[in-house]
Amino acid sequence: MGHDYNAHNRRTFMKATAGTMAVGALAGCLGGNGNGNGNGNGGDSITVPGLYDESGGTSDVGRPTAIGSRDAITYFNENDLIPQEINHPNNDYAYEVPQAQQYYDEYTSGSEPPMIIGWGTADTEALSGTVAEDEIVYVSASYSANLLTEEAPYNFFGNLDYTSQARAHLKWIADNDAEATIAFIFSNNPFGQAPVEGGKQYAEELGLNVAEDINLPLDANSATTQLRQARDADVDYLIHQNTAAPMQVLLSDREDIYPDVTVCGLTYTVDEPRIQESPENFEGVRYVSAFRTFQGALDSGGDGTSMIEENFEREGRDMDDPSVANLNYVRGCIHGLLVLKGLQNAIDADRDPTSGSDVRQSMFDIEDDTMWDLAEPFTYTEEDRRPTMTGRLFEVSDGSFEFDTTVELPRRDDWIGL
Repeated sequence: MGHDYNAHNRRTFMKATAGTMAVGALAGCLGGNGNGNGNGNGGDSITVPGLYDESGGTSDVGRPTAIGSRDAITYFNENDLIPQEINHPNNDYAYEVPQAQQYYDEYTSGSEPPMIIGWGTADTEALSGTVAEDEIVYVSASYSANLLTEEAPYNFFGNLDYTSQARAHLKWIADNDAEATIAFIFSNNPFGQAPVEGGKQYAEELGLNVAEDINLPLDANSATTQLRQARDADVDYLIHQNTAAPMQVLLSDREDIYPDVTVCGLTYTVDEPRIQESPENFEGVRYVSAFRTFQGALDSGGDGTSMIEENFEREGRDMDDPSVANLNYVRGCIHGLLVLKGLQNAIDADRDPTSGSDVRQSMFDIEDDTMWDLAEPFTYTEEDRRPTMTGRLFEVSDGSFEFDTTVELPRRDDWIGL
């Protein structure tokens, strides 16, 4: 299968850009699997550190995402997709904001990397002002609309923002069940709260009935109280912003308390491991994302398929093991691809790929890009860093994702940051 990587010849590039590349000692571990705190951008490497949650409150989805990003970077290095190696020191910050800040300070001491791969909403938002001051492009797994404002100019992500994920569900509900009552159920933290205000405004605009908010913590072991609240309010659809673990708790209690309610999950609430573990609980659950499930990625037949297959073969991973072979792995690969494309675009435009400001400018050269056929087309502009307004809607049936339809949302300026 051919690869359209736009990679330059290594020798030509090094000759042409030797005067602009930062020179320093190689720091950290080369490739994508090392844990270290190196931050130098040496002549034969570009350092792009990573902050991952592999043991904290969101590690159920964080670990496969981290593996996907590390695997992708290893693949880029092994295939010489840019003239320099991507050095990827990375750490598990266990979903603790102070720990994220500590690692960030270590990554940026001495010389500053052009890009960082981050993770959660609380830590990404907390660091957004700092990365802007330091001029470091920050690609994270937080899809908070707050990261699209002028106050966070160096933040980028690869999905519908959380609020627009909710809007995609709400548009589908309004089109198919116009008299319905909806409610938001979420964990009471910055991640959980992110889509609620803007989502409720859009629900009211669509003429849907909106019930009181319902809180379901990340570490919940029961959802009976929450389901009774939904039942007492005659809620037809719960818009759920959480991770897969509390989603499983919610669905395991649904049959006994309120089997008639339809749960509409946002991007971290549903994945292949949970569906396969308890398919009867997930039956009929609706889901939204802008990128493909794991099987969808394999079926796409594009460059992303080749990368994933080679990654799994290289690392001895089992395609039938859903703990890694799931959509969060695809998510991680997309984060890696955003890094690759930012660096490639800088090189192609004769900018400095070790300069965060140059790489940021190069992110705006991403236009109608399907991320190697793993996602809906992404486009970033200086005025609008929302990568897409297209939601891919799925329904869980017989223990697997069934693609339903796409929802095209308007690119409204008043939704930026909300």
